[in-house]
Amino acid sequence: MRSPEDILINKLELTQESTELLRLFKMAFNSSPEASAIIDNSKILLCNPAFNLLFGYKANENFTKRDINDFISSSHKKDFNRKLGTIILENTISHNFESKGLKHNSKEFDVQVIVHSEKIAGNTFTFLSFRDITDKKSLQQHIQKLSYVIENSSSMVILTNADGWIEYTNTKFTETTGYYFEEVFGKKIVLLGHEEVSDIQENEIWNLVRHGNNWRGEIKNKKKSGDEYWESVFISPIMDENGSISHFLILKDDLTFKKEIELELKRALDCAEEANKLKFNLLSNMSHELRTPLTGIIGFSSLLRDELMDTDHVQITDKILKSSKRLLVTLNSVLNLAEIESGNYPISLTEFNLSTYTKYFLTNYDKNATEKNLTFDIEIIDDEICAVGDENLFKQILMHITDNAIKFTNIGGVKVQVTSQEDDQGNPQAVVRVIDSGIGICEDDQTKIFREFRQLSEGIRRNFEGSGLGLSVAKKMIKLMKGDIHVTSNLNQGSVFSIILPGARKNMYNSDLTITIKPDPDLKNITPVIKNRIAEERGVLHSILSIEDNLLNSELVNLFLRNIFTVDSANNYDQALHKLRTSKYDAVLIDINLGKGPSGIDIAKEIRNMAGYELIPLIALTGYALLKDEKYLFSEGFNYYLHKPFDREDLIKVLNKALKKHH
Repeated sequence: MRSPEDILINKLELTQESTELLRLFKMAFNSSPEASAIIDNSKILLCNPAFNLLFGYKANENFTKRDINDFISSSHKKDFNRKLGTIILENTISHNFESKGLKHNSKEFDVQVIVHSEKIAGNTFTFLSFRDITDKKSLQQHIQKLSYVIENSSSMVILTNADGWIEYTNTKFTETTGYYFEEVFGKKIVLLGHEEVSDIQENEIWNLVRHGNNWRGEIKNKKKSGDEYWESVFISPIMDENGSISHFLILKDDLTFKKEIELELKRALDCAEEANKLKFNLLSNMSHELRTPLTGIIGFSSLLRDELMDTDHVQITDKILKSSKRLLVTLNSVLNLAEIESGNYPISLTEFNLSTYTKYFLTNYDKNATEKNLTFDIEIIDDEICAVGDENLFKQILMHITDNAIKFTNIGGVKVQVTSQEDDQGNPQAVVRVIDSGIGICEDDQTKIFREFRQLSEGIRRNFEGSGLGLSVAKKMIKLMKGDIHVTSNLNQGSVFSIILPGARKNMYNSDLTITIKPDPDLKNITPVIKNRIAEERGVLHSILSIEDNLLNSELVNLFLRNIFTVDSANNYDQALHKLRTSKYDAVLIDINLGKGPSGIDIAKEIRNMAGYELIPLIALTGYALLKDEKYLFSEGFNYYLHKPFDREDLIKVLNKALKKHH
C-alpha cells in the first residue's frame, strides 16, 4: 500500500510532466507552418501565427473569442457552417472540404479546411487547419482545359515514355486508327507501319528525337482494319527538370483527304496542261489555215488593183482588200487574246525612243484619216523620253487605239501626243496620248470598253463594226509591260486615251532592239520599177528560192517579186534540197508548214549544214503568227520572219534588208 508521501510525490511529478507537455504542445502549435485554430462551437480558443499570416494579419495578433466565420467569405459562410456542423455531429475523427477564405484586405481565396473534432471533459472542441489552394485550383482548371483541348483535338495525340511505350492516346487516335487506348497502352509505338519503310528509317527518326530534336514528316501507316492511310507526324521530346528526356509527344493528322485532293488537283492540272497544249495547237493551226488563204486573197487583190484601169473595178477590188484586212484584224485580236490568257505570251523588254517609234508605227495614218476628211497630227512634246517595254507590243497597242480614234471620229480629227510625266515615287513615265474629237464615252461605260467582246453599241443595231477585242487586248498587253491605259472622255465631246509605260532618259536614237523591218531611207517611196533598175545596176538580179507547198501562194510570191529578183520555186522538201544542191541562191523564202513530210524548219536545218549556205539569209513566211512562233523560229536558224498575209512592199523590204546585210 502506497504511503501518503508517495502519492504526493507522484502528483507533483504528474503536475510537472503536464506542464512540460503543455509547453511542448504550444511550441509545436505555434511553430507549425500550417494555419491552425481550435474552436469551441464557432469561437476561436487558440490559433497559431501561421493562421494569422494566411489571412493577412500580423503574426502576434490575438483572435481569441473571434468567430471563425469572420475569416470566411460571406458567399460561402452558409456552406462552411453546414459542412462543419455535419462533421461535428457525425463525430467524424477527421474530414476535409473546400471553401473560400477572406483575407484582411477583403480578398477572397480558395482554402482547403481539415477538420478534427474531439470531446474533452464533456465539451466538444474542433481543431481546424487551413491551406491556401488558390494556385492548386488554378493549375487544376488549367490542366482540365488542356485535357479537354487534347481529348477533343482534331489531331491524334500520343504520349509515350522515354522508351517509346504508349501512356496516353486521345479520342481522335481511336477514331482514325480504330485502336482503343486499352489496346495500345503499354505497347511500343510503331511510327512507320508500312512494309515499304525499313527499320533503319524508323531508327533514324528515333535517334534524331532522342538527341533533343523535333521531327516532322509525312508517312504511310496502317489502321486496325488493315487499310493504309497517309498521315503527317510531329514528334517532340519532353524534358524533365534535369534536362533529361522523360516523354515524347507525338501529334498526327490524317492526310487521306488532303492526298485525294492533291491527286485530283494533279489530274486536273494534267488535264489543264493537255487542254492548253491542244488550245495552243488549235490556235497555231487556225492561224495558219486562215492566214494562208488570206495571203492569196489580199495578195492577188492588190496585184489585180494595180493592173485595173476601170474605176468601178478598182473600187470593187478596194472593197475586197478592206474586207480582208478587217478579217485579218479580227483574227489577230482573237489570237492575241487567247495567247495572253494561255500564259504563253513572250515579251522582251528594252528601252526605245518613244517619239521615233511612235512616228514610225503611225506612218500612213494621215492617209487613213484623210479618207474620212479628218485631220491627223503627231505632236512631240518630249522627244528625249524613252519607254521601257516590248516594241512589238507597243506597236499593237498604239495601232489599236489609233485605229479606234479614227473609226469613232466623224468630224474634226485625231492628234497623237508624245510626252512624259512622273509617278507617285518620282520615276519617269513615257506617255502617248491619242486625242480625238469623236463620239466620246460616258463615265459609266469607260470600264466596259476594256472587257472582251464589249462595245458601246452592241447587237444587231450596233453603229460600228469590229469584234470588241481591240481595247481588251491592248489593256492586257500593257499590263504585261507593267504599264497602263487611262481614258478621259465625255459623251459627244471626244476622248483622250493615255498609253503609259515605265520611262527612262537616253539618247534619242539609242535602242537595244532593232525592229524586224524598218524603212530603208535609200528605198523610201521608190517604186518597184526603180528598185529593179537599182538591182540591174548591181550587175544581175539576186536569185531567190521560194519554198511553198500552196501553189496559189507560190505563184503570188513570184508575181510580187517579178522584175525585181530572179525567183525559183519548190513545193516540197525533196524539190527544195535538189534545187539548192544544183543551183546557187542569195536568199531562201521558206513556208513552215509544207503539208506531208518534213517541215520548213527541217529544211532550214539542212540548209545550214550545206556547203556554201551556212550564212545565207533564211526568211520564214508562215501562217503561224503567234509571238511564241517568232521567237522559236529565230532560235531554229531563221534570220527574218514575215507572217501571212503580207503585202508586196513588206516582202520586198525584208528581202532588201536581208540581202543588204549578207552581201
